[in-house]
Amino acid sequence: MGRRKPRVFFKNIPIDFPTERQSNMPIDLPIELQSNIFDRLCAKDQSKAMCVSHSWRDFILYSILPKDESQQSSVSLFPIKCLDLKLQQLFHWCSRVMCCRVGPNKLIDSCNGLLLFYHNYGGAQNLTHGVYYYYVMNHVTKQCVAVSKPTGQISRAYSYATLVYDPTKSRFFQIVNFQGHRHVNVFSSKNGIWTTQTLILPKYIIASSWTKKSVYFNGSLYRLSRSGHLVKIKVDIQENVLEQTEAITLPQDCLSFNCQWELSVKGDKLLFVMSKGLNFVVYELVECVSSGVTSCSWCTSHRIQDDGSKWYYLNKLFKLLSFHPYDDVAFFKGYNHLFYYIFIGNNTITDLQQVPSCEILYDYLEFCGIPLVECYSPFACRLNEEHPRVFQRPPIPTVIRVISG
Repeated sequence: MGRRKPRVFFKNIPIDFPTERQSNMPIDLPIELQSNIFDRLCAKDQSKAMCVSHSWRDFILYSILPKDESQQSSVSLFPIKCLDLKLQQLFHWCSRVMCCRVGPNKLIDSCNGLLLFYHNYGGAQNLTHGVYYYYVMNHVTKQCVAVSKPTGQISRAYSYATLVYDPTKSRFFQIVNFQGHRHVNVFSSKNGIWTTQTLILPKYIIASSWTKKSVYFNGSLYRLSRSGHLVKIKVDIQENVLEQTEAITLPQDCLSFNCQWELSVKGDKLLFVMSKGLNFVVYELVECVSSGVTSCSWCTSHRIQDDGSKWYYLNKLFKLLSFHPYDDVAFFKGYNHLFYYIFIGNNTITDLQQVPSCEILYDYLEFCGIPLVECYSPFACRLNEEHPRVFQRPPIPTVIRVISG
């Protein structure tokens, strides 16, 4: 092009401009034609277009995307075979955005493509260094918002927090912060505020230890309690607090010595994994409604028992780290801190391999092990009540500081 300045055909008009001002603005393409072009893009390409500029993002977010809450699914899984490379790219981008180095040990949850971090050393603009924030990020749509912790939470420890997000139902997300086993603080990106809910559960469940991992399934959070129960929590405020929580009894043999637990979701199935070494059982939760009363039971999906001929010498040395149900792959920690994975097929161990040596992959399996996915639908977060149509943009400086080391 030489010194000639390229012509810009897309001069997007902010949606809050009055109609009479729109007619006086010079544009090359009519707004209707621009809308038609953006509307023809698939969800993935719309997501990429939103990263071009703020005007494109606002135009697509408010004018192109569906106005109702429901959307088509736009989530894809991280492939297992190149997981180490994907993780390096993911955490490199997260570090650049927050202007501080973060790794898998700082990732406290992931839900349908959104990532949740919590720390106080972010260096991005509009943030106070030394103050703890929750960071909600989508590395595909290049979005990041920082949410202050609940009022009154003065301790450094966040106890435990998790994400609630389903892009097929809503663009808004929720952060659920547990205050012990009696209360939860819930942040909704739809109204930008924290609310507190009380958990009504038997004392023996409250007094027991809970796993620091939960899954979101069909509008509820599920978390395992060592009392032998699966705790179901409805994240939306209910009129009857007694219906806010429910304790589902786990299979009887789950309390046996040295038994490891895992919870996963595969499509419309909630799976509970019980493991002893390489021998483990995968159960599916079955809910039946009769006369307005819901009853729960467990159905065996996989039962894998090693016959001892091939893996006997390793069986008692393995610790289950995570189970990825879509790939039927279980990750274990073996003797001398080696990591292995198993491909499961026809209720048998089809392959046992050592995970390729990679520090970030080891840390990911050790500290979180959450099945990661990519989401091409942008999330929405309202943090300004005075201007209800304004959603906070990422608190990121225009020029991102390079991370040394």
